[in-house]
Amino acid sequence: MLNRIIIDNFATIEHLSFDLGDSLNIITGETGAGKSVLVQAISTALGDRADISMVRTGQSKAVIQIAGDKDGEDVIITRELLSSGKSISKLNGEMVTLAQLRAFCADWVDIHGQYDNQQILNPDNHILITDSFHNEAIAGELDTLKGLYDNYRDAKKNYNDLLAEERNAKQQKDFLEYEFNYLSSLNLRSHEDEELEDRLDLMKNSERIYTAVNSSYELLHESDPSVLAALNRCSGEIASVSGYSDSLTQLSSQLQDIYYQLEDVSDRLRDVSSSLTFDDEELDAVSERLSAIEDAKRKYGKSIDEIIEYQNDIDEKLGLIQNFDYEKQKLADAMNKAYSKLEAQAAHVSELRHIIAERLESQMKTELMNLDFANSDFRIKIDRMDEIGPLGYDSLEFLISTNPGEPLMPLAKIASGGEISRIMLAFKHIIGDCDNVETMIFDEIDTGISGRTALTVGHKLKEIASHHQIVCITHLPQIAAYGSDNYLIRKMIADGKSHTEIEHLDEDGKEKMVATLFSGSVNESAIEAARELIERTK
Repeated sequence: MLNRIIIDNFATIEHLSFDLGDSLNIITGETGAGKSVLVQAISTALGDRADISMVRTGQSKAVIQIAGDKDGEDVIITRELLSSGKSISKLNGEMVTLAQLRAFCADWVDIHGQYDNQQILNPDNHILITDSFHNEAIAGELDTLKGLYDNYRDAKKNYNDLLAEERNAKQQKDFLEYEFNYLSSLNLRSHEDEELEDRLDLMKNSERIYTAVNSSYELLHESDPSVLAALNRCSGEIASVSGYSDSLTQLSSQLQDIYYQLEDVSDRLRDVSSSLTFDDEELDAVSERLSAIEDAKRKYGKSIDEIIEYQNDIDEKLGLIQNFDYEKQKLADAMNKAYSKLEAQAAHVSELRHIIAERLESQMKTELMNLDFANSDFRIKIDRMDEIGPLGYDSLEFLISTNPGEPLMPLAKIASGGEISRIMLAFKHIIGDCDNVETMIFDEIDTGISGRTALTVGHKLKEIASHHQIVCITHLPQIAAYGSDNYLIRKMIADGKSHTEIEHLDEDGKEKMVATLFSGSVNESAIEAARELIERTK
């Protein structure tokens, strides 16, 4: 529950610090006194969106602190709104993200305002409200359902993507086949162009190369005397005297090595010379092949290796086109299997939801009777939708009859503003008990009600306060009289600036406050009426 609230420099609040009781806390005040600002400050501290315009004029930041306890553990929340546009959230002194703060406060404090009344009128929210009743019975099954829905959605997307790809691929089939046949006819090899360019260069210069190679061979091997013959003779002369010194021995060895190396060169020159025989047809063939390769490289803007890879990609696409029926069947089977699991889980969730809806209907009838809906009826209409969504295939709508003999009608079509407030209070009581929310804050719960109905709402708030801490903003004396702790909020003017103050009222102050709500002023008859009303609420 919430124990203490401290607010600094938030809108009209310069400084506010007050403690809350653990039962029914009633806050009253004139219109414009700052009741809504107070609720907005609390909402902001608990993780609501920060409105930087709420920083008090002339101040660098606004600070809201809430001290309390949750599950027996002390809690301190600090929210700072900087005029620069940033905000800082702290939980027990440590900085946290806004998402973390909201998650922590979600099952700790529930704030009900006029917007909640609009939510309950929207049938789209009825399934969420129903599922939150005894949530522990269905929460895990809903998580499983959501996972199966995601699996089915992904499987369906894969199948539909393949169908779209099949349509596109079939349109491109003729083009792909033409490309593949063209590239297949080229029969390209990696680095073939480089090899052909070298060979073509060799062929174009064959005559000059032949002359140089043949002349070198003749000098080495066939001239008189040839280089090899002269070198052999020289090697023999040195070998005959090599025994006289180590230097001559080394020279003889070196000459022999040179001779053998030149002999090897001579043999290679002979081979090259014999291979340099090209005709015009071969030259034309190499030129044409190289031209075809260059045309392909220009057409695709790629190297030979990249063209080969592109050809392989086309081959895979053509193979996929030919195997679309198999792939479609495989993905269709996966999609149908995922749907079967989803449908089975949706049916299971629907069974649980019908049970929960029946229990909620029963409790709502009791609550509505206690809230002065005599002879009313309440039903949860559950229909099956054509498609399964992340919440299953159920469509829910709340139906109500508030007068005897009237048929059940959708909530939005039959309930008045005051009735909606009481219906929402009934939901808050039931759902709050299931969620074990420790603190409930009601702003404008008295919209559209007065007289005996207001007394009934006040009694229900007191009843709820026996299990929860309640903070209620009201302007009705019938509700204020039920408060176990009453507060009066005022707007004061000092030094040309407005600021908000809050006072915890004693019994005398409570009587005067209730009297003022009755008549607008404190007089003897109003005080007497206030005392009588307060006595009735005990």
